[in-house]
Amino acid sequence: MNILKISKQTLRNNIKIIREYVGNAKICFPVKANAYGHGIEEIVENTHDLVDFFAVANSLEAFRVTAITKKPVLVFGVIYYEYLERIVSENIRVSIQDYDDIEKLEQIAKELNKKIYVHINVNTGMNRMGVCYNDVCRTIKRVYDSKWIILEGVYSHLACADNRDHPTNTKQKKRFSEIVEYAKELSQDIICHLSNSYGFLGDREICYDMVRPGILIYGFLPEFYVERSIREIKPIARLLSKVVKIIELEEGDGVGYSMIYRGFDGEKVAVIPIGYGDGFPRELGDRGFVNIDNVMYPMAGRMSMDGLTVSLGHNEHNVKVGDVVELISDIPRNRNSAFLMAKQVNTIEYDIMSTLNDRIIREVI
Repeated sequence: MNILKISKQTLRNNIKIIREYVGNAKICFPVKANAYGHGIEEIVENTHDLVDFFAVANSLEAFRVTAITKKPVLVFGVIYYEYLERIVSENIRVSIQDYDDIEKLEQIAKELNKKIYVHINVNTGMNRMGVCYNDVCRTIKRVYDSKWIILEGVYSHLACADNRDHPTNTKQKKRFSEIVEYAKELSQDIICHLSNSYGFLGDREICYDMVRPGILIYGFLPEFYVERSIREIKPIARLLSKVVKIIELEEGDGVGYSMIYRGFDGEKVAVIPIGYGDGFPRELGDRGFVNIDNVMYPMAGRMSMDGLTVSLGHNEHNVKVGDVVELISDIPRNRNSAFLMAKQVNTIEYDIMSTLNDRIIREVI
């Protein structure tokens, strides 16, 4: 059995640290991609009293959140019109990505005789989603004047927040500042938000009315310098499994698919029942490390869909079947932390965590 153990205390403490850092800004907590792999239900249930909004990528994720809490939920992605009746009935906030969305939303709102809450997503330079920058003032005014659409917020997203000196940040911040000025002339109640975790850590002046700290709440810090208070934020989860078999190799024996790992005579190899079928990174096979009773052991051979193997050497520490194996550590400096695992396979912590799937049990402790 593979279990992602989530520390409720650490999770809630991370939010409290961020709350103090951002002052009066609201907190919109992104729980998309199954709460970055941590489990939407588990995370929302244990944080909804501490945050102001939740955010997700699509309507189906939003329904999982509204089943737990009445806190507002913002959908970042495109509008699924086939679900719009339910979206409206549950007061889920949708994102306007294009001027043409307005007429469709108004028509459906009239048919349902219920107003729709929206946030306008503005493309300030990332060039992924959002209303074209040159068309944004027209869009804001059109929505603001609508009888059927409630303009609750206007937002954008920084493309290079992880590199706070990147010139694109300056361009996007300037554009968004102009948009905020225009929106606030219409109504001071419009919620303006730009910053994800790295955005407001790189520049606290752009917190505006709300921030969207995703990866930071889950406990992962940027590589650039942050204030001492933020360095108290910790990863909230550990991934655990157990040794299910120990094999003794003979001289020349190989391990796993393609036999890329060759052992020595008398070497002990432990089998762990987790693989890329669980969303654990296949690239770590023959490269990564696991922790058994505070000793790091290297993975040996290619990872399988349902299992991986680690070399115990001569098994000097007497590892046994049933011993607990820590696959992902909650201590960033450990070789099996998500941070260092990501470095090893040239990716990011988001990728390591968000791909963990539902074959892994989530347990809040």
